[in-house]
Amino acid sequence: MLKKQGDHNYTGGLANGADTCWIDYGRYNVEFPTDSGYRRWLTEDTVSGFRAIFSVPDSGQQGFVSMMIPSLSNGDRFVIWASKVKDRSTVLQIYKSAIFPGSDTSKNPALADVKHFEPTNEDGKALLVVKCQACHPQGGIVEGPKLQDLMVTRNAEWLYRFFRDRTFRANDRFHQLMKREYGNIECVEMPTLTKSEAIALFYYIKSRP
Repeated sequence: MLKKQGDHNYTGGLANGADTCWIDYGRYNVEFPTDSGYRRWLTEDTVSGFRAIFSVPDSGQQGFVSMMIPSLSNGDRFVIWASKVKDRSTVLQIYKSAIFPGSDTSKNPALADVKHFEPTNEDGKALLVVKCQACHPQGGIVEGPKLQDLMVTRNAEWLYRFFRDRTFRANDRFHQLMKREYGNIECVEMPTLTKSEAIALFYYIKSRP
C-alpha cells in the first residue's frame, strides 16, 4: 500500500512488484489521468452497483488502464489507474472488485467483452471545453441542459449523428423537447466531428458526476 494524502482527496496506490495501481478518491478534481495521444478503448460498466467508465490502451506499454466511478453514494468520485501494465486481465479484475460504502455486490457483472469497448485517440475533456462548455458549463447560468442527464439513454453513435446530421436531430423528440424548454436555442452543428472525437466526448461526459 502506497499512501499520499492530498489537500481534499485521498491519493495513494497498490503495488505487487510488477504493476502499480494509483488511486484518487474524493470530491474535487478527481479525473482520469491524461489520456490523449494514443489509441485506447472505452466502455461503461457496473462495479458493485455503481456506474463506471473503463479505459484500456491498445498497447500495455503506453497509456493507462483506468477506471472512473463518477459518483459514489456519498457524492465522492473514484479513479484508479496503472501504466505499462503486464497483466491487464488481472488489473481489470482488481478494479471490478472495488467495494465502497453503499456498494451492492450483487450488481457486479463480468466486465464487458472487448467488442463492447469503443476506440479513440482523442482527448474528451479538451473537446468538451472547446465545443460544449460555453452553453453547458459545470456550474452557473447555462443555455442548455446538463449534458450528463442527456447521455443517460444515449451512446457515442447517437452523439456522432446528432452533431453531423441535421435531419436526425430534427426528428429526435427528446432533443426538440429540451430545445423548447431552453428558449429554442439550437445546439451547434459539428459537421466535421469524427467518430473518434464523438467517442471521446461521450465517455468524458459520462465520467462527470
